Amino acid sequence: MLLYIASFIIFLFVSFNLFFRTDLGAAARVAGCCLVLFASLKYEIYQFVGGAFFAPQLPRAALIFFEALYGALIILFFLLLLWDIYLLGNWLLARAGVPVPRNLPTGAIRAGLAVLALALGAWGTWQAIKVPEPRTIEIRLANLPPALDGLALVQLTDLHIGPILGRDWLAQVVSRVNALEPDLVLLTGDYIDGYASELASELQPLADLKARYGVLGSTGNHEYYWNMPEWRKELEDLNIRILDNSHRSFKINGETIVVAGIPDLNAARFGFDGPDLDAALRDAPEAVRILLTHQPKMAREYSAQADVMLSGHTHGGLMFFLQPLIARFNAGFVSGLYPVNGKNLYVSPGTGLWNGFSCRIGVPAEITRIILRSSQNPQQAAS
Repeated sequence: MLLYIASFIIFLFVSFNLFFRTDLGAAARVAGCCLVLFASLKYEIYQFVGGAFFAPQLPRAALIFFEALYGALIILFFLLLLWDIYLLGNWLLARAGVPVPRNLPTGAIRAGLAVLALALGAWGTWQAIKVPEPRTIEIRLANLPPALDGLALVQLTDLHIGPILGRDWLAQVVSRVNALEPDLVLLTGDYIDGYASELASELQPLADLKARYGVLGSTGNHEYYWNMPEWRKELEDLNIRILDNSHRSFKINGETIVVAGIPDLNAARFGFDGPDLDAALRDAPEAVRILLTHQPKMAREYSAQADVMLSGHTHGGLMFFLQPLIARFNAGFVSGLYPVNGKNLYVSPGTGLWNGFSCRIGVPAEITRIILRSSQNPQQAAS
């Protein structure tokens, strides 16, 4: 409902700015408003024509077109808002007697902004659907034994295999992961958008993921929309160990590391056990602990029991100017590495895309390679 209301407000604002503050004739205004209305009705089209809000059954090319068009509409809204702020500032300065530019070609400028928005919408959608590049970050831990210094993790999250991204795209992602030769591959939810009967074959490339010590995952909110128990079985058949309020311990170079996973915060809404970190870590040895939690909202609470928390869900805010808004819904976390009560939270901007908003501007998708570093290692400390 929130997306419907926001889309309608954007439609009103853009239509007013483009077509009712110019000298266009009535026919041109009506035609222009209809075009903007069409772009703003994307979610209604998905639900009532495509049959599903989260995974519309429409041709892939049509979905990419709608995503690019809607992305352009969002961008145009903010460009016009900035232009109005500029005009207001110009007017205030003029009233104060400050010389300012006058007789600006406002109609041509608005048209130029519309063209720019369309170009950025197309580019941003391409950024969202292409195979992402690996990004390497280092996380330094005071309690990481020197023998584990350099341990390499790869995080994948928010793949959203479904109407737009499918088997071929996923196979390329898996190939890039395997080329990194990780010690552990960790997946933090939202694997799919659709039922297993429709998409199980599309996820087959995940079975080819290779890591020295294993592939583990946790659930995201989208698994619960599409029959989570069925998807859990499918994922485990692909050699992904789903950590559902549970953990695994690994002995590496004589030292222990623990990886725990908890269900998404929406699990209880669908009649399943919600996240329970105490249960997940019950009987876990005292060691460095990595927590897989799809949403980053509870990171401050979880930090008492986890040294490194890996999350996704936010898609990095998708567009850089939306990041403050998305952060407000996620306890201030949106993308990147955060210190949390002396511990570490990494929020991945996502590997794939959600079919409902598939446009990235300044927030590229990524395959995240995480290198753990020990502050106890004399060589590392010296460097």
